[in-house]
Amino acid sequence: MARPLHQKLVLILLLTVCTNIRVDAAKPSKTLLPDTTKAYVSVPDVDFLRKHWNETQLGKLVADPDMEPFVKDLQRQIRDKLSQTNTRLGISWEDLEGVYGGEVCAALLQPWDAEAAQGRLDAAVAEAVAKAEATGKKPEAIEAAKNDASAKAMESLDAERRLQAAVVLLVDVTGHLAEARDLLAKIAKNQVEKGAQQESLQVGGVDVVKFILPLQEGQKVAGTAFYCIHEDQLVTTDRQDVLAGIISRFAEDGTGLLAHSTAFAETERAADKAFGETIPHVHWFLEPFGYVEILRAYNGGRKRRGANILRVLQKQGFTSIQGLGGKVALKTDEHDVRYHSLFYAPAAKRKPGDLARTKYNRAARMLDFPNTDGLLPQSWIPRGLATHLTFNWKMKEAFWYAETLVNELAGDEVFEDVIKNIELDPHGPQIHVEKEFTQHLGERATLISDYRLPITPKSERIMVAIEVTDAATVMKTVNKAMEKDPAAKKRIHEGHVIWELKNEGAEAPEVKIEGFDDGFGFDEPMAVAEEEDKPFIPNSAVTVANGHLLIASHVDYIVEVLQAPAEADSLRNAADYGAMAKVLKKLGAGSDSFQLFTRTDEAYRVTYELMRAGKMPESESVLGKLLNRMFASDEDEEEELREQQIDGSQMPEYQIVRRYLGPAGFYVRTVDEGWAVSGCLLTKDLKPAVAADN
Repeated sequence: MARPLHQKLVLILLLTVCTNIRVDAAKPSKTLLPDTTKAYVSVPDVDFLRKHWNETQLGKLVADPDMEPFVKDLQRQIRDKLSQTNTRLGISWEDLEGVYGGEVCAALLQPWDAEAAQGRLDAAVAEAVAKAEATGKKPEAIEAAKNDASAKAMESLDAERRLQAAVVLLVDVTGHLAEARDLLAKIAKNQVEKGAQQESLQVGGVDVVKFILPLQEGQKVAGTAFYCIHEDQLVTTDRQDVLAGIISRFAEDGTGLLAHSTAFAETERAADKAFGETIPHVHWFLEPFGYVEILRAYNGGRKRRGANILRVLQKQGFTSIQGLGGKVALKTDEHDVRYHSLFYAPAAKRKPGDLARTKYNRAARMLDFPNTDGLLPQSWIPRGLATHLTFNWKMKEAFWYAETLVNELAGDEVFEDVIKNIELDPHGPQIHVEKEFTQHLGERATLISDYRLPITPKSERIMVAIEVTDAATVMKTVNKAMEKDPAAKKRIHEGHVIWELKNEGAEAPEVKIEGFDDGFGFDEPMAVAEEEDKPFIPNSAVTVANGHLLIASHVDYIVEVLQAPAEADSLRNAADYGAMAKVLKKLGAGSDSFQLFTRTDEAYRVTYELMRAGKMPESESVLGKLLNRMFASDEDEEEELREQQIDGSQMPEYQIVRRYLGPAGFYVRTVDEGWAVSGCLLTKDLKPAVAADN
């Protein structure tokens, strides 16, 4: 079954490279779309975007002659993918050229008439009460019938709402009406040739072309597609009620607009304030829970077994995150890419008498990230890494706030029992979790990553460092836990106890704890390892050092970090880190809750090499797993490796690519309305950043 969301996201990315002439703008998309919009991407001026994109390092990378074979092959693959699956629009990339005169917007909607739903709820309750009264039931029985009817109706309506989905494409065709009409004629021809039934109708007094699409495999109801041109806007959607709503908003703004949605308006306000006079090129917005429900609706509803994570998070107070969005600018005076966004998550509303003092409810209380000054890398963090993320988090409290989330996921009250078993089970570690562990947690955590050569699906190394206030007690707790774990192997390195955990059945290579061979640097020649005869699964490891609980994916990573770097070799004294810190400070960094620094040329290498070698589905890197998740097809079974969706055989050697990839970073500030995020990507040579500081 086709994935409409992925199709439309690919489409909007393609649209951004069009060449057009900007004339007078038509009505903005945010005043045409309803507040049931759950995902939104807008390019106000395609020409403006394309010009600045071509000036970025990423744009130059795409234009590099060495990239030409892969870029052309990728365009072909995307074209083939669209032609095979895009039965809704019936349009190819070539058809779109020369049509745009202004804004291009793609959106996903969850159409829902809240007033009508309330009317149905009230009617169901009234009917239940009337029946109860007619049978002479007592007041308490009538009240019970009322509550039961209300609960059932609400559940039914909520299930119906979650299945609603619509996609909208809005294109300002000012100055290109003739080309837009030619495009509609070609769309009609394409749709009819594919077996669609064509109809002409009027919606809100506007001439509309409707297509009833052929049934696809797994479909019970035929899809539809609607096209019209009205007041210099090409409007395309797959639902007539959505089209009618959009057409009605041309005459007057009315109510219930995306522009008036609190979450959308707040994200836009925050981005505009942060950008100041800089003009952004892309606007975006996402309401996370509605967005996921739309994905499921387009794919036939939720099919997986086990806990419904989305519903669990909703019940646990995470709906306080009402939306996230922002704006992106390309090739500013100092940045290759600059962005500002906001996670809009205002404090939970308290009823009279509610004495709770936390910002959010239930497990969402875990989302407590205080701001502090000077989130510098710890002095023991080595400079030779790919990514460094550090943040403040009230971990001690978060651990216990997780109780309701764990119970909800388990479907039973298990959290307290597990904690008691850890303490009292004679065959367990017999650890008092609070006294021996959680009360010694600090409020700062750090994640670092790099990779080792040769490149394999398991090359990426990750370490999490959790600040502790009593290192000796936490180390004793780790020892107690590991001593009774048959999979744990105790190692001693220069007085440090390291516990290595091996995956059962894996044949990991012997690790020389007291010294390592060379080859962990980033300047080694590129190599992609051939598939090994025996499975290799990296060990995980844990220890306490430098005032932190260290948990790493590879034991050798722990050993390397235990070698305290000279001051000049620590990350905080690296030139590229220093340049990024200065740029972030100019963007407003200061008292923050998160800071990220990443060398994109290192962070992307493992994923790139695996894609080039055709081994992306095997990737165990964070980025690789994310991409695998995104590109998995409907037919892929969770326990099976998917087929690689992009052919990387035409990709050039990574040394050609990496010279275009500079450092990136962002900071997050906790604010009353949620979390404000600002970040950027710099050029490889750092000259703009350094020059701006001098």
